[in-house]
Amino acid sequence: MRFEWTRDAIRFRLDAAARVRFDEAIAARILPYLPENAHLCDAGCGLGLLSLALAPRCRAVTAVDESGAALAVLEENAARAGIENIRGVQGNLFAMRPETPYDAMVFCFFGHTRETLHAVRAQCAGRAILIKRDHAERRFTLEHRPARRLNFQTACAELAALQTPFLSETFPMEMGQPFRSLADAARFFALFSEDGTSQDLERIAGRLVETGEAEFPYYLPARRMLGMIVLDAGDIPDFV
Repeated sequence: MRFEWTRDAIRFRLDAAARVRFDEAIAARILPYLPENAHLCDAGCGLGLLSLALAPRCRAVTAVDESGAALAVLEENAARAGIENIRGVQGNLFAMRPETPYDAMVFCFFGHTRETLHAVRAQCAGRAILIKRDHAERRFTLEHRPARRLNFQTACAELAALQTPFLSETFPMEMGQPFRSLADAARFFALFSEDGTSQDLERIAGRLVETGEAEFPYYLPARRMLGMIVLDAGDIPDFV
């Protein structure tokens, strides 16, 4: 199911970017694998926070997403930061064919293995970097719920079965969520928990850390393992 960038979803994601800054940390992992002076495609970019972090080291970034609301936020943030080499494109990444193949593509928490390989073969002349979850549980639920979607281990097994060479590594990342109030925390769980416990304020408060900060007095910690897969478009077999 397609994720909807509501006003609250945008606000919470921007708060996390401002306080936790994990987009910059993920970008630092990706940058050593990008060719110099690359035209990069950020596939399924969402609000484009990773695009903003990668753009200073790229010739150009094409940020693709189906959400016009998300791309509007990217455009506003890029203008505010004085970043002029990002172009937002609205549409289905997997149906697109750029006039000139990208030098590299990044798929961060986006795309299933086969559709990603098809997109890379059709749109990229160089390297693709895939960022996947490598943790067993969803981050933002009060009950324990498995996180199976777009999993790192599953993707590695699928690439091996498809005879596609790749490099991989895993690393820990703090990906928690700051809150401006307990009421904000309740709204957040109502939006993301999907387990019917979003109004249990006592349990929600028990998950939070009091920070002593004026802007974000509460924080929901979430240190998780991520996995990175690096592959070359030319190594994807014809039969894929």
